Amino acid sequence: MPESSTPPEQQSGHSRAGAHAARAQVIHAQLVASGHRPFSVACANFVLHVLIYASGLALLGPWPGLWLIWCAGAMLVWASCVDVQRFEIPDWATVGLTGAALYWIATDPGILWLEHAIGAIFWAGSFEIIRRVFIWRSGFDGLGFGDVKLMVPLALLCGPVGSAQMVFLAATAAVAVMLSVAVLRRQAVANIALPFGTFLCFATWIVWISGL
Repeated sequence: MPESSTPPEQQSGHSRAGAHAARAQVIHAQLVASGHRPFSVACANFVLHVLIYASGLALLGPWPGLWLIWCAGAMLVWASCVDVQRFEIPDWATVGLTGAALYWIATDPGILWLEHAIGAIFWAGSFEIIRRVFIWRSGFDGLGFGDVKLMVPLALLCGPVGSAQMVFLAATAAVAVMLSVAVLRRQAVANIALPFGTFLCFATWIVWISGL
């Protein structure tokens, strides 16, 4: 019988590369399609985010008048809405969140600012390592550098321990949504693109608000 001229190891390598390329194309198509959603979808997205985030204030009892809470909430809603719409985290939303977090740390005597600063460096660095490993393994950027930058203010708000809770909550919610979407679309879970920044923002809102 004629034998294949390509060694089995090479064949498996080619098949893996082909699978990665096909997966990258499927996800890229979803990212491109997200940028062409109608204006009505964007408005509905914004209204839904505002209602969900406002409900989080119920954890504080009567709605507070602190401008810092409203400012941070607005930045989180902004980042979440844009991430859902375009799979991007606006840099100015990250900058605004960082400013609000630094102001809160500097003015609240009960906050150990060094722990929060170390936590921000640790979690942003960890996300960057995960992003690079994912690129190395899959051949495309599945996490996004915007999420890495976003982790700086989010970890500043939540602190090192709270950030672990926040990431776990966000990851659990994202996996649950991915499984649900995969079942509805009858697609492989690995081919579903979701804006992870949205889950990180809302998980941060819950963890931060509940700790105030």
